[in-house]
Amino acid sequence: MDRLRQAQVAIEAAHQQLQDAVTDLRSEGATWAEIGKSLGMSRQAAFKRFGKPTDPTTGETMTQRSTENLEELTERFFTLVAEGDEERVMAMMHPRVRKEIPYADIAAVWKQVLQEAGELEGFDNTFLTTPKGLKPEATLLGKAMSKILGTVVGVTTIRLEADEIMGRVAFDNDNAVVGVLYVPVDETQVAF
Repeated sequence: MDRLRQAQVAIEAAHQQLQDAVTDLRSEGATWAEIGKSLGMSRQAAFKRFGKPTDPTTGETMTQRSTENLEELTERFFTLVAEGDEERVMAMMHPRVRKEIPYADIAAVWKQVLQEAGELEGFDNTFLTTPKGLKPEATLLGKAMSKILGTVVGVTTIRLEADEIMGRVAFDNDNAVVGVLYVPVDETQVAF
């Protein structure tokens, strides 16, 4: 078992040495194409593996995050709104957004939806996109959506007793809700 642990430590040290070498080369002006070529991979693969883009507004390193569960979070958010679960709705929201969009406003809009179209029955065609984006039918966009930096928008058709509406939820890098929008299902001009 000691030999196994030593091998694991050696692998971790080698990974760190490789990361440090790439970081040093980048600071010396090496391009991702040059680094990729040396490692037998494309420049995109090298950047994806070793790159550390920084947020221009904060200077902080941005990280890619999986978008795997965001479709489920989209539906959960609208379910919690329909159930009137203020505590859990607000827990899903970014702290700044909690101040900008109080629960009373969220509840008032949902009440208006109920008056016009009835109770929530379910969801259809839930998908992810980028702000102002449409359904990611293209293969390239679909692949890009599995790992993305920045805001991701969960879109779903909300089935109600007498009608359907489109619900859109914007998520930040930490999967906190930063925007909510209800629009007609055929609407193409959206705020996000």
